[in-house]
Amino acid sequence: MINFLFNYLKYILNVGKKWILVWMFAPGIYMLIIPLAFGNESTKKVLIDGQKEGLSGMAENQLLLNAFGIDDWQSIWTMEGLITGYIMNLFLPLLVAIAVIGLVNKIGAKAEEDGTFEFIASLPFTRTMIITAHSIILVLLGLIIPLVWIHFIYIPTLFMDVNLNYGSLLASLLQSSLGGITFAAIALGIGAATGKASLSWAAGIGLLAFEWISGMLASKNVFFEFIKDWFSSFGAYNNPYINGLDAGSLLLVIIKTIIFLIIGFWGFRNRILNLK
Repeated sequence: MINFLFNYLKYILNVGKKWILVWMFAPGIYMLIIPLAFGNESTKKVLIDGQKEGLSGMAENQLLLNAFGIDDWQSIWTMEGLITGYIMNLFLPLLVAIAVIGLVNKIGAKAEEDGTFEFIASLPFTRTMIITAHSIILVLLGLIIPLVWIHFIYIPTLFMDVNLNYGSLLASLLQSSLGGITFAAIALGIGAATGKASLSWAAGIGLLAFEWISGMLASKNVFFEFIKDWFSSFGAYNNPYINGLDAGSLLLVIIKTIIFLIIGFWGFRNRILNLK
């Protein structure tokens, strides 16, 4: 089993290497803007202070703040606050979800629809072995890809008059990455259970949209507030950068991921593969 996992994971990484490399480095390079914006006083005045003044009206609009995952308007105009109170709360889980959903579809449901999965199905692999490998690659890449992104932000700060606590940054990264992984996990689960890439995308992005809307409308509706507080994967709960990891929040995203992966295990092992 271990030998299979090692060789099959190498195969998956080889098949999806273009997708992985694009998603690993493109967002990371874009995130270089953050330390560069804070590292130079004149640039900061234009990009940060100017935006703060121009968007000042947003500070009073709770609906918009919730839509962008912002809990404290004033804090996001600092380096730490922007990353942990904005990027980690919304965009990092979203990017992780899209990156990993695309890959698990490429090696799973989409491969079945395209007929490229026949090669794997013809090999002496059990379905349990295959879906286990897909689940492992989902979790690993969901953690490794954003780890690369955050280093595009952190490493430049070592040469600037900007301070970030590396350990606290990793704590926030872990919480946010696991949140994004839950959306990819339901996409894998539905894709594995149905063999349809469209349903896989719909499940992952659909849950993501529902939880995002729930967070946005939480202050207006008791139902959405309940979803946000008890089920949503969005947000660095309890601000891990400042307060450390929250055990309850970690348990929530881990349980959600396990449930969604179990759906995939059960479905993949008990259906007819969509082979041509």
